[in-house]
Amino acid sequence: MNYLKRFVVITLIIAISFSFTSIGFARFEKKPEFEKRESIFYLYGKYNFATRRVYPEFNAMLNIIDIGHAQLAERLVSAKNEEEAVKLIEEDLFEMVTKMFLGQARRPRFAPSEETVAPESSKLAWKVNKAFDWTHYLHRQVYDILADDRVKDKDQTIKEAFNYYRTEPERTFPPKLKSMELMEGQPFSGYWREKYPKFNGAIWAYHWLQLAANEVLIEPDPGVRRQKVDLAVEEFKQMFRDPSRLPKHMPMAHEVSPTFAKRYPEIAATFDNLHTFHDIYMDLLTHPKIRDKRDEAYRQLALISDPSGNLETMPSHPLPPIPFDQQQPLLQTNQMEHMAMMMMPTKEQMRFLTLSSLERKKITEKMMKNMNHGGMKNEGGEQKMDHENMDHSGK
Repeated sequence: MNYLKRFVVITLIIAISFSFTSIGFARFEKKPEFEKRESIFYLYGKYNFATRRVYPEFNAMLNIIDIGHAQLAERLVSAKNEEEAVKLIEEDLFEMVTKMFLGQARRPRFAPSEETVAPESSKLAWKVNKAFDWTHYLHRQVYDILADDRVKDKDQTIKEAFNYYRTEPERTFPPKLKSMELMEGQPFSGYWREKYPKFNGAIWAYHWLQLAANEVLIEPDPGVRRQKVDLAVEEFKQMFRDPSRLPKHMPMAHEVSPTFAKRYPEIAATFDNLHTFHDIYMDLLTHPKIRDKRDEAYRQLALISDPSGNLETMPSHPLPPIPFDQQQPLLQTNQMEHMAMMMMPTKEQMRFLTLSSLERKKITEKMMKNMNHGGMKNEGGEQKMDHENMDHSGK
């Protein structure tokens, strides 16, 4: 790759001081500190911003998602207490993004700078913000490459974009899937989901659309591709017209974008790890017993960024591509059922989706019990799942 193409590093803000003691509900309890802040533009290419040109409605969804993510953190750090935060997010913010998604309110024309939309929360943990932003850039760049048919060798161009992304190790998530235990097995896990169930569903819908776009944009026929993009966007809007359709578990690449995951496994794992850390970060921001939000956020970021530690040992067998308007049985499985499915071969996953909720519950409880009692220790002494001894019979 020609690194002379590397776009100029733009230093926007240097050595800004922060005092978080005045920030609201998700406050820091620590002395002011200094952190150097800077921004980097993503790899230059003629394909940049092709998504905005070719698929404007899908691009509008992405811009609103950026607003929704930024406003979520901003309202958490601005609220005086948990009760106020719940109202600001579950009612006010959910209504705001829904109206924009459905075209009932003015939409942003461009992807906003988070510091513009969320000035207080962007000060909260800068290293986290820059990792999020950098990986969101990769998301956008992959969409642009796949959307632009002037790009003749899309695989090679995506590889170049990914290699460029990896040149900033402090901003990247690893290309191997990290353990779901980081998201589900820590003392603070699940707090955000419990207190803010509706907006948590919205976040998972965001992640679903982002993964669905990876799957549809890989379609080589431009006409078929457009039909699939429209179908994915329409299904996404349906989730906000009827919130009961919002996902009940965090969608992952092996189930929503299996073709993309097979073709670009490292990028798919990077996006799954990004989404996992979104959930971890929201738990940290909302959990009342975590007082020093920045220290814990940086500790968790180091854990998930470690290229070799806490890797997922479950096989994550890919599902066959499922039309987006037929994915509700999959999206309505809860988080534990989704984790149980990760242990099953593809054929058993598909059968699992046809079972009643009571039957799925029995199988999930049995598999979780086997996992808890059949586990083994890895070299670091941490719990490791023993998949070979698990019962895959579904009986």
